[in-house]
Amino acid sequence: MNDVLLVNASYQVLSRIDWQRAVVLVVTDEAEAVESHPTQLIHSQHLVIPFPTIIRLRTYRHVDHRTTRERRPTFPQVKLRDGRTCGYCGGFGDTIDHIMPQCRGGQNTWDNLITACRPCNNRKADRTPVEAGMRLLWIPRPLVPDDSDQQRVWRALGVA
Repeated sequence: MNDVLLVNASYQVLSRIDWQRAVVLVVTDEAEAVESHPTQLIHSQHLVIPFPTIIRLRTYRHVDHRTTRERRPTFPQVKLRDGRTCGYCGGFGDTIDHIMPQCRGGQNTWDNLITACRPCNNRKADRTPVEAGMRLLWIPRPLVPDDSDQQRVWRALGVA
């Protein structure tokens, strides 16, 4: 079974959660199912409910509305943005590199972090790409949130 889309009381997409957590929220009446799978059912000793695909919290939860650019990126987010691809050679990227090294004042920002394979990261070391004779394959940008989940919620409500 897949994860479940969690939306706020205002129908704003919050996140994806595992189906077990979603069922607990629905059964404890903290959330309601907005959309359920038509043929899959979840059976417990005393209850049978349709498998939820979108659930809505019954009470509004405040969400920090800072833009992605204002938020400090996490290493998993950088790897997600780059598709776990090395920004120097195009190979499998399993580390994060500071384009402007931290020892020279480089920050943990979207435009200064890139996914790198270990050999490229070691080769570059505490130098800039120019000093190391390396070229970036793309210009790093902030991770852009995917709007498809929000559009799916509006379709389920019959609004879109």
